[in-house]
Amino acid sequence: MTVQALRLRTLSTLLGSYFAFGLYWGVWVVVFADYLAARGLTAGQAGLQLAALSIASILTMTLLSPRLQRLGLARTVPLGHLTMGLGTAIVSAAPDRLAVLGFVVVGIGNGLLDVFVNVGGQMVETHHRRPVLQFVHAAYNIGGIAGALGAGLALAAGAPFRVPLGAAILAFGVTAIWCAASPWLRAQPAPTATETKVSLAVFARSPALVLPAVVILSAFAVEGSMDIWSVIYVREELGAAAMTGAAAFALFSLSMAIGRLTAGRLLFGMGYRRTIRTSGIGSLVSGLAAALAPSAAFAGVAFLFLGFFIASAAPAAFGLVSETDEDPALAIAGMTTVGYSGFVVGPPIMGWLAQTAGLRATMLVIGLISVGVFAGGVLGRARPESR
Repeated sequence: MTVQALRLRTLSTLLGSYFAFGLYWGVWVVVFADYLAARGLTAGQAGLQLAALSIASILTMTLLSPRLQRLGLARTVPLGHLTMGLGTAIVSAAPDRLAVLGFVVVGIGNGLLDVFVNVGGQMVETHHRRPVLQFVHAAYNIGGIAGALGAGLALAAGAPFRVPLGAAILAFGVTAIWCAASPWLRAQPAPTATETKVSLAVFARSPALVLPAVVILSAFAVEGSMDIWSVIYVREELGAAAMTGAAAFALFSLSMAIGRLTAGRLLFGMGYRRTIRTSGIGSLVSGLAAALAPSAAFAGVAFLFLGFFIASAAPAAFGLVSETDEDPALAIAGMTTVGYSGFVVGPPIMGWLAQTAGLRATMLVIGLISVGVFAGGVLGRARPESR
């Protein structure tokens, strides 16, 4: 088998991994309202559970992932899937007092997958000198479409929220086995080891990574908030049915997939930073339109544009790692860690806003977060080829 074929096989495994990852979050955004109702939780209480998930993700990416990088992708990626599946099972079936433990376990798996799948994509991208990460992230969105529509159909048919979550658990198990058995993933060398164990130390060594990390923080905060609050907004604020909410989120995910699949032309035509600036402006306008939407149909159109514009922000920012001499695993772990700090602050704030000021105020804040994407693309000096 040629080296090129080996890398393409590796990419297919990474695509499958992020598809299963997106499938879970697509299911979650649709069943979230039913989960709250079944558990008797307020939006603020749910925000605290989501904050536990985010803190666990950050600790995993900061302290654990740099130590696990020597194991290689054939071990770390399956471990992430199995951990996500275990956490989802706890969230779905455990008593109320233990549900937060499930969110912590999901957070650990979430952190592992976000770091090591992106590391794998960066490795293939570096060797190919072709856009790869946006395809990996597009697979996440395609999985989100499948998960959201599947969960919407299940709820419309009268199934409890645990049924689609069970399907997501099955997907994690199958994907873990595929990744662990993949000869192509096992053939990939482990990322270069360094003496640094805390991933945030990369910013002291490479200050040029700070602004791309701000872009990722803002983009992840927008996308992550949409993954949780968008369907509830459509269902409860705009009075839509569960299937309508699922369709609105599917539009968001579809446009993100399209945006990421076409990001290569933008990245190599406009340059990374111009792509980031365009993403920031478009996301701000469409996010504000979603917050002011008078109907579910209007919100769905706004979601469509928001997804398209925010899609290329994180892949473009990750692409700026190539401008530094940092180990890709540690650079991506550090940038992703900063990005997930938006999930630490975001869930309780969004939950508090939803409970005290309403879901429309929550959507307004989600739109305003896009200012951080634009600012990250404007500030800082770029190499001529990255403009």
